[in-house]
Amino acid sequence: MSSPSPADSAHAVRSRYRHSESSTARWRLLTDAAGALAQDGVRPAALATVLAKTLAFLSLDDGLLLVLKDDALHVAASHGNVPPVGARVAHAMALHTVLQPGPMAPLVRQDVPSGLRIGREQRTGLEVLVPLCLDGKHRGILALLCAAAAPPPHPDDLLTLQALSTLLGAALANSQAAPRVGATEAAAILKSLTPRELQILALLPQGWTNAAMGEHLGIAAGTVKVHVERILHKLDLNDRTQAAVRAADLGLGS
Repeated sequence: MSSPSPADSAHAVRSRYRHSESSTARWRLLTDAAGALAQDGVRPAALATVLAKTLAFLSLDDGLLLVLKDDALHVAASHGNVPPVGARVAHAMALHTVLQPGPMAPLVRQDVPSGLRIGREQRTGLEVLVPLCLDGKHRGILALLCAAAAPPPHPDDLLTLQALSTLLGAALANSQAAPRVGATEAAAILKSLTPRELQILALLPQGWTNAAMGEHLGIAAGTVKVHVERILHKLDLNDRTQAAVRAADLGLGS
């Protein structure tokens, strides 16, 4: 067998470097978001920070954090050429699709008109709509846009956005109750978990069975069990009850 050429070796090194950098960026987004929400909850400054960091993560220009209240979508955070904070946004077709009952992955659309952009030119090169759900209920939508043509996010980036949506959904659902864990400690705890483990941790306070969580997330009950065991090991906890309490301390769940 011939040994790899220097060019192949260099390509492999660059690929590993890019993968490592991408993984670091994903964890940084989640830990920064967790820290902002743990410290300030759903106050405007915290939501604006989360939105700005998410846009930077995907290298997109415009974004909205839409909160569902009284069957209407209200702008809680805004950046770029989109409606301002406090505005009410109509349920256009894409938004209506994201708000349908049941688990929903982020909706990615390319080169389409978007009702979320201000001005006469509403053509959007890329639009990513992330539903914010918790306990089977929609809490809002994280909308990320770019006027110019752009490639769709990597599948791992979409999984990270789903984990972020769980954090935001939990924060919105528990906006009346302040977390009992400081921002630094919360960031350290959440950094140790994968995006899927974050989703499951946020559901544990609901008291759902593995089967119910699996159906909600679109994975097998056995897979949920494995993730729960890993959560217990990483957080040095004895059982699901302790994990549910820790999730509540972090401001997750209800």
